[in-house]
Amino acid sequence: MNDKRKYPRVDIRVLASFDCYNEDGELFYQKLGVILDVSIGGMLIETDDIIEANYVEIVFVNYKNKLMSIVGSIVHSRISENGKAKTGICFHGADSENIKIATNLIRTYHYGKRDSVWRRSVYHENQDNISG
Repeated sequence: MNDKRKYPRVDIRVLASFDCYNEDGELFYQKLGVILDVSIGGMLIETDDIIEANYVEIVFVNYKNKLMSIVGSIVHSRISENGKAKTGICFHGADSENIKIATNLIRTYHYGKRDSVWRRSVYHENQDNISG
């Protein structure tokens, strides 16, 4: 298969909010969803319904618990097999900003996975102490 992407995508799962703006730059809708993958050029997100906006601001909490955001344009938005909407977004930022966002998203995903494993092990250890 011939992939036309300029940059490789990295699979992640990061919760985010999406502020939707019209052609006049007015905020008209906000959504919550999950960022499914990211590259230096853009991302794929999943929401409950299709995003119809001229551009969106994506806001997420990074691995240092700091808010980060980037603006992008909708490339496509379609309902997928699972009934959720998948939307491709092309970033508007300079390459340095896009690299910073992509790096933070990847770190956030991996730190979240690591913390999740740690929390599960602490939970099970506490359960053993309670029942033993």
